[in-house]
Amino acid sequence: MIEIYLLEQLAAVAEHGTLLKAAQALYLSQPALSRSMKKLETKLGVSLFDRDNSRIALNKTGLHAVEYAKRILELDREMCEGVADFDRRQRTVSVGACAPFPLGELTPVIQERYIQMAVTTELADDERLLSGLRNRVYQLTILHEKPRDKDLFCQHYLEEKLFIVLPKDHPLSDGKSVTFDDLRGNKVLLGAAIGFWMDICRRRLNTEDLLIQNSMEALYDLIEASSLPHFTSDRILERTGSNSDRVTIPIEDEDAKTTYYIACLNSEKKKYGAVFSAAREAVLRNR
Repeated sequence: MIEIYLLEQLAAVAEHGTLLKAAQALYLSQPALSRSMKKLETKLGVSLFDRDNSRIALNKTGLHAVEYAKRILELDREMCEGVADFDRRQRTVSVGACAPFPLGELTPVIQERYIQMAVTTELADDERLLSGLRNRVYQLTILHEKPRDKDLFCQHYLEEKLFIVLPKDHPLSDGKSVTFDDLRGNKVLLGAAIGFWMDICRRRLNTEDLLIQNSMEALYDLIEASSLPHFTSDRILERTGSNSDRVTIPIEDEDAKTTYYIACLNSEKKKYGAVFSAAREAVLRNR
């Protein structure tokens, strides 16, 4: 059996062109690297180098051996990463979501049912979430469009609708509802980590009017200290209530409301059945 370090050193010689440069890159002495290459030749039973008094260089057999070495090293890397990734998945539930509210709702449900496992979360767009499911980057995802893919199991989760919070003296504060067109031209505060809602806001409003805050703490401070409009949703209002000093008005556009779906691979439907059951019960309780 050939040790991996010998193949790594052979690949380094091919990459750097000379034993001296390869030895320097590997933090070895040139004699030590030379002994390794002779050991590799002995194991293979062939000569890999043309040698003369002034230089040593890979011969055709050596160059052919380098191609094998590179393939073996790549397989070695894939094995290490694949085994580590498999082990991580046995101890971790990775959840990807298109928006923060449903992710915040589902995460404790998962934690309660998989006490021995860590739960990691991430916001991403639907395309990346679907790709992540198939590549097993995520075990569960929350989407805002129902997938039609036959390899996925999907279940309705909940709905969410955007509202705008305005100062009482704002020109739009007397209406029962507003549209994105009504809001166009107004400066609006919003957090950066709002998932797909950001794409909608950028598409429907003037980009220069969106006062995006990367820090939620900074966002809340600005909301308290200023009279600038900001977004909320019916779901958030259910948790926090409305501010009596301001007016909260629904946004009536179709793209200001969405339905969320929980999805996993069909092959993992049974494994995460407890999550889907708990989510279904929560929906029924809130109807």
